[in-house]
Amino acid sequence: MGVTRDQVLQKLEQDRASLLAAVADIPEDVMQTQAVIEQWTVKDLLGHIALWQQVAIQFIRDYRATGLPISLGLQDDAAVDEYNQRGATLRHDWPLERVRAELDETQRELTAAVQALTDEDLSKPLPAPWDSATTLEWLIAINSYAHEPEHVEQIQQATGLKPQVK
Repeated sequence: MGVTRDQVLQKLEQDRASLLAAVADIPEDVMQTQAVIEQWTVKDLLGHIALWQQVAIQFIRDYRATGLPISLGLQDDAAVDEYNQRGATLRHDWPLERVRAELDETQRELTAAVQALTDEDLSKPLPAPWDSATTLEWLIAINSYAHEPEHVEQIQQATGLKPQVK
């Protein structure tokens, strides 16, 4: 059997704690102005993380409704980049507080959605058109806890701040 629901929930919690620790000591003005990767700021990355968690939530909703998550149809890196840019453009003029509220809400929604799943839901292969090795857990992971650490590292490198271990 693959990853369990409890393991997924633990990973979601741990990775969010790491993200929050990484941004805890960054002044709000820096979060909104200092580029972290290319032109994206910490605020932009927080919105980006929320965007992809929303994708994971939608995959779970689709799965629960029909047994089949509906693909976004992003077939290559260019399509993913375009999707990312649309999300960044949507959130560009949002205040930091709104982006953080969205991030918090998507975390709550994703946690609740995962709690409603069984271990079997997470680990059984999904039907076509998904590849035979694709599971719901994998779709959740790539859009959340396998995705966030990359951005935590980018934030830490760009700001020179490492979270304090307590």
